Amino acid sequence: MPNPSPAAGRHGIDILAPRRRTPVALAVLAGLLSIAGGLLWTQSRFSPAVVNYLKAAAPPGAAAPGARTAILPLPDGISPLTAPERFDRETLSDKINGKAELYLSAGFIGLEAQRLAVADPAGAWIEVFLYAMGSVENAYAVFSSQRRADGVPMGVAEFAYRAENAVFLVHGPAYVEMIASGREERLAAAMEELARAFIASQPAAPSAAIAERDLFPPEGLSEASITLIPADAFGLEGFDRVFTAVYAVPGGEATAFLARRGEPPAAAQAAKAFADFLNAYGGEPKSAGDPVPGAQAIAIMDTYAVVFAQGEFVAGVHEAPDLTQALALAGRLAARLKEVPGAR
Repeated sequence: MPNPSPAAGRHGIDILAPRRRTPVALAVLAGLLSIAGGLLWTQSRFSPAVVNYLKAAAPPGAAAPGARTAILPLPDGISPLTAPERFDRETLSDKINGKAELYLSAGFIGLEAQRLAVADPAGAWIEVFLYAMGSVENAYAVFSSQRRADGVPMGVAEFAYRAENAVFLVHGPAYVEMIASGREERLAAAMEELARAFIASQPAAPSAAIAERDLFPPEGLSEASITLIPADAFGLEGFDRVFTAVYAVPGGEATAFLARRGEPPAAAQAAKAFADFLNAYGGEPKSAGDPVPGAQAIAIMDTYAVVFAQGEFVAGVHEAPDLTQALALAGRLAARLKEVPGAR
């Protein structure tokens, strides 16, 4: 907190002649009042997050003081503990600092967050985060990119799971996170009730509209691993909206990937850009053989990659343990993509 200048306190008053002390004292007092006014003005300028919080806490037409509205329907035994908070693209990092870039790159529009009190067990709470993502694909991108390895599927939605003290789900263009204060089964049941109530209150098109998920060949596929990377997949700038899936192959695992590019020339350009990117970082071109005509095979960092264009798709395999497995998986993926109208 700013203080009056020490020089003014030691020299401006103590050593002046008596006849000049009153004017100087008044000047010092005026300076102090000015500083105090400046502090009050500064403190009144809340950060954007605080402004949003206050707006949410007392919007026009809000209930009487002491009453709190809820951002989603509440089952019995659950009530608002705090006022809602609302964040936009400019203020999202105030709430989830360190993770905001993923949401922003995936098309984030807005976030509503609120802590809810749970009657049983006493003193427990659940914090709910409702992310408006604009489309089911965008919502799935953040859901899949943050999927926890210990997640247990839930039947409340096609894309929903619980892990430790949390629930995560996609419903239409909404991505929902719930974090509880404990791991009791009663809290898990309360989060499931909240999820069902939210879904029932928000009609949405089926999440199965994400057709790319069905384009991965099923043999050896870990379905829970299917992820939509919204931007800069594998470290390549501009390589966006890329679906990936992990496969069990002899000797380990390999990652298959695919992305629509609208037109065959754009897909071919994207395939070349990815191959050039790998080669620029130490990749060594290898013979791709016959499984995928036009494919480029690359050895890099003790693993193997294959990339090719198939109609409007750029696709391939990343981080396979050996070239034979990389080419075999790429061949199965190419055959699958040939079944898509316009991808031959």
